[in-house]
Amino acid sequence: MAEAITRIHSEETGAPTFFVQVVFEERQMADRFLGGTRASGQMWIRADIRAGRTDAQRQKLMLRIMREVSRVTGVREDAVWMYLCNLAPTDMIEYGHVLPKPGDEAAWFESLPASLKEYLTSLGTTKETLKL
Repeated sequence: MAEAITRIHSEETGAPTFFVQVVFEERQMADRFLGGTRASGQMWIRADIRAGRTDAQRQKLMLRIMREVSRVTGVREDAVWMYLCNLAPTDMIEYGHVLPKPGDEAAWFESLPASLKEYLTSLGTTKETLKL
């Protein structure tokens, strides 16, 4: 699931894969409710992304993730709910640096210290995969 979400996010937004973090928070059935009743078989996905993508980009991203999560987990598509939260890039820090606006990733990457660029490159980042 993490690989699929990372791939889809990068393909749909153009962001490098090192900007994609996937965290799984398992909940007990006793922790999930819909309309005051325990929910079973439901999956919730909350994603924070940098603001600046079009409505069409965000919708395509969510639909692809929903479909792939359904396929991987066997949970029905109508039971996979996704909430995509836009955050201003200036409100996000990763790798010790405020994040760039969408489209400014290459300039941001070039401004990083050499040791951090080497680390991010070790994660599979190349000029070809740092697409914008």
